[in-house]
Amino acid sequence: MSKSHSAWGIEIGAYAVKAIRLSRDGDQVTVEDFAYIPHAQPLTTPDCNAIEATRLTLQQFITAKNLDDVKTVVSLPGHVGLARFAKLPPVEPKMIPNIVRFEAEQQIPFPIGEVEWDFQTFTSDDNPEVEVGIFAVTKKSLAERLGLYAEFGIRPEIVTLGPLAAFNAIAYDHSLTGQYKPIVVVDLGTQSSDVIVMENGRCWIRTFPLGGTHFTDALVELFKVKYVKADRLKTESASSKYARQMMQAMRPVFGDLVTDIQRSMGHYQMSHRDHPIEQVYGIGSTFRIPGLRKFLSQQLNVQVDRVDEFKRIRVEGRDAADFAANTVNFVTAYGLALQGVGLGGIQVNLVPLQTLRDKLWSTKNRYFVAAASVAIAGSAALFIRPVLNQQKFDSGSTVLNTVKQVISQGDSLKRQLVEVAGVGETGSTEANIRMLSEDRSIWPMIVRDACAATLSTAPTAALAAPNAKSLAAMPPESRRLISLQNLSGEYAFVEEGAKRTITVSMQVEFSHTDDKAATFLTETVGKWFKEHADQKDVPFTIRPDSIKIETKLLMEVPKAVEPPPEVAGTPGKPPPPNNEPPPDGQGGKGGRGGRGGSGSGSDSSGSGGNSGDASLDSKAPIELPGVLYSPGSRVFSGEIKYVVEIRGATVPTPATEGTP
Repeated sequence: MSKSHSAWGIEIGAYAVKAIRLSRDGDQVTVEDFAYIPHAQPLTTPDCNAIEATRLTLQQFITAKNLDDVKTVVSLPGHVGLARFAKLPPVEPKMIPNIVRFEAEQQIPFPIGEVEWDFQTFTSDDNPEVEVGIFAVTKKSLAERLGLYAEFGIRPEIVTLGPLAAFNAIAYDHSLTGQYKPIVVVDLGTQSSDVIVMENGRCWIRTFPLGGTHFTDALVELFKVKYVKADRLKTESASSKYARQMMQAMRPVFGDLVTDIQRSMGHYQMSHRDHPIEQVYGIGSTFRIPGLRKFLSQQLNVQVDRVDEFKRIRVEGRDAADFAANTVNFVTAYGLALQGVGLGGIQVNLVPLQTLRDKLWSTKNRYFVAAASVAIAGSAALFIRPVLNQQKFDSGSTVLNTVKQVISQGDSLKRQLVEVAGVGETGSTEANIRMLSEDRSIWPMIVRDACAATLSTAPTAALAAPNAKSLAAMPPESRRLISLQNLSGEYAFVEEGAKRTITVSMQVEFSHTDDKAATFLTETVGKWFKEHADQKDVPFTIRPDSIKIETKLLMEVPKAVEPPPEVAGTPGKPPPPNNEPPPDGQGGKGGRGGRGGSGSGSDSSGSGGNSGDASLDSKAPIELPGVLYSPGSRVFSGEIKYVVEIRGATVPTPATEGTP
């Protein structure tokens, strides 16, 4: 068995094999050994046999370093793997693995049987939402990399993605715990680059296909030289007499790089507007290009620092200079070793289960041989007396036999209970998710009921079928308006045998001139729902005791308000462009999870928000431009909630699914 307090982190890059061995003491780690072994030539060189070059470098590594009895953690480049992020519905923790598997099958663009995948949940004290990161790699790509390591007797116990290892390294080295502002780590690789956003222990990753080789290709094109020489010129561009021409040739690549980084940061900021990015760290050998860090700082308008030293680990003695010179390249290996000793914030492992089993048994073989040898030697000297004593004891002890039988039966029942519980939980979750899709046909009927209940308030007829003449002749005080602003539903995940329900929420705005506004919705909309709780032509019933109505004052319309001289909808004159209704499926006042649509008069309808597991967009017209609330009236907001129980829809028990 490998020693849990010590681990090698190994990364195979396009330029070199980089490795760090860490030992752990509490929450502190020490560098026991490290290696930076360059390839004979970069693996991206056009005429290079990448597999053979990697074999030669690995041979040098295992010849120089001792990997026996030490846990080994390796990485795959970000562009080889797949990272997807999603927010989970509010469910019990024990159901998260099942929900994540469903999410993985939807988001991974390969059959789930062709990939190895794992996930990590992210939570924080100030945010009740649970986010999940799903990470995958095709079994073919993983087998090729593991096969290469196996040729040299290396059987990794953990395989993860390079961006996740970089996250672990920066989080540990900068002691990032609890609440902290967003930090971006840009790992400029040779063929591709990773943008890693870190915030409050959460992780977000984007990989794009641009890296150091694209800078080299620009110089190859400019000077018409071989790839290896152009690659060397790239790092010497600051002192070269052709520095100006070289920077000019690489300028388009600089621009593309900035664009990709800005796009990545902008995509993250769209969903995290209140948390601006103020710090960027650069890692990878490409960051050694002269002027690159300064250029990125100016273009991104944030501070960009290259990781040239570590804060929590160091190497002293004659190897200190060599370690410091390659710090910017060791970040990924640092993070891998941290995960190996149990100090990684993200513990994703993509090693196939069978590989782990083979590794475990192979390490135990020598212990089994030693134990067997000791047993044989001991038995030769002490065999007769213990065996005779045991036989005598067993033959006269019926109590002992009874105890053994009871223990055996208890173990058997315990195993059966665990199996049945697992089947029940899986069946319940699967049925909930399947029925969530099947219930889509119910929503048009829920929308119809919402419209009918809203119309029970008897809005002014002229507003239901507006025309210029009727509106102009109508006194403002007789204009009675109600609009359905939002309609949403929240599904409940229930246990087997329980009824399926949807909690429907309606939000309306209405005008009222008397003091009965508080009971207005109860006597109209609420009454309608109670009278139509059990309709024969719909596949659900409404629970009358679940109807809850709340109202609050939004504003008071001044008595001096008069209607405008012209109203929208006049024949021959279209409404002003800025009052055009929004496209189908979008609300007039929409925000995130906010109002999806509004209606007025006899065609009030709304659209689903984002409060539950399902929502519905509406094509209802928005509130008519030019229609005013009555002068002196008060405008109220009302929220109506009620529970819909789907007829005959219960989550099947395991028995109904054909399970034991």
